[in-house]
Amino acid sequence: MPTGVKKPKQKASVEGSVGKIATAVIAKLRNDVFTSLAALNAGIRKAVKEFNDKPFPKRPGSRRSIFETEEKPYLRTLPLIPYEVCDWSYGHKVGSNSHIWWNKGQYPVPYKYIGCKADVKFNSHLVFIYYNRAEIARHPILPRHMANGIRTEQAHLPFPLRKNRSVDALRDRARETGPKPFEVIRRMFDEAKVEEPPMQTAGAILSIADIYSPQLLEKACDKALRQYHMPYYKTIYSNAKSINRAKELTEFKENNKKSGIVRGADYYRKGETTNEH
Repeated sequence: MPTGVKKPKQKASVEGSVGKIATAVIAKLRNDVFTSLAALNAGIRKAVKEFNDKPFPKRPGSRRSIFETEEKPYLRTLPLIPYEVCDWSYGHKVGSNSHIWWNKGQYPVPYKYIGCKADVKFNSHLVFIYYNRAEIARHPILPRHMANGIRTEQAHLPFPLRKNRSVDALRDRARETGPKPFEVIRRMFDEAKVEEPPMQTAGAILSIADIYSPQLLEKACDKALRQYHMPYYKTIYSNAKSINRAKELTEFKENNKKSGIVRGADYYRKGETTNEH
């Protein structure tokens, strides 16, 4: 066993054992000549065996007998999965759909944590989600090619019946906004295994109409649908922003053509009249 923290008396015992083994092996073999690494290893194994089998001078038994009778029964087999060091990512807010965003993917947690901030511990194949230092969920990591992917568990979702009514309300709102936004929302819900998780994304897409206009959202969704089969919020918002920028630039140029800043002859004639007085 390793020495305990702040246990200096244990340290002396461990260092003493190291010194005894060094004497029994290194000192014993210091004058021997080995012509290969295999021969050296064989000599070391022989010296260690003799050291462990040597009887204690002041008590019965030997190091080997103590190991076989007192220590070996407590040994456990090595784990089937090798130990892997994990990394951490902190402060991920649990959304209204009971999921957190991490590494371009969504992972569910129990709905009672909605609005809280969770921490993520992860390795190469698993995601562990913690709240207040306690694990609340774990999931396999989404494949790298699944950008904006989502994992869902029915047990983690809040009030499915009430959420279904909200899904219908989002569909109705998308239908009123325009055919292209409705097509985006329709595909989003149709391709989801469970309807609740895309609700937050669908609401964010429809809110673009409040930022700009329903007509502009229609154009942004039309462009996104020509780019991707399943466009996401980031693509649609980027399209809306660029379309609005182009629209403002066009309006600015037209306004300058109609009402340019020209002083004209009357301005200078007025100045001449003032100088005469």
